[in-house]
Amino acid sequence: MAENHVFTEIEKRTGFLVYRTARGMKKMLDFELNKYSVSSSQYTVLNTLMEDDGLSLSEIGKRVSIDKPAVTGIADRMEKDGLVERRRTSQDRRVIQLFMTEKGRALAEKTEGIATQIDQKLVNVLTPAEVSQFRHMLNRIWENANGR
Repeated sequence: MAENHVFTEIEKRTGFLVYRTARGMKKMLDFELNKYSVSSSQYTVLNTLMEDDGLSLSEIGKRVSIDKPAVTGIADRMEKDGLVERRRTSQDRRVIQLFMTEKGRALAEKTEGIATQIDQKLVNVLTPAEVSQFRHMLNRIWENANGR
């Protein structure tokens, strides 16, 4: 923003600042991931499955803070693209688990460090102590917003 910009009341609010920052970060991530024909939402799901393959759709949603209909849509696109496959559990046929395919695993490995690189690029204006404190404060705000 220009130095002489007068901030509106909404522009001064923490929620707006966090939202604006997150959107900017997502835009950068999507730009880089577009080179691999994958969205940031798909990237997040792939990275979650890299850590714990075979999660249920509802568990993936909880871990990445995406609601169930959105996770279902992401899973649909990823399955169509051959990145994941759905399987029903033998214990409860209503539960659908998501497993990475070889194509999905290869893509996840190729794109693995992109979010980290972008994150490092964006926070390089802060000291390591400031980054740590900032992340700690954001987690405290998130926990407060979620009744924890």
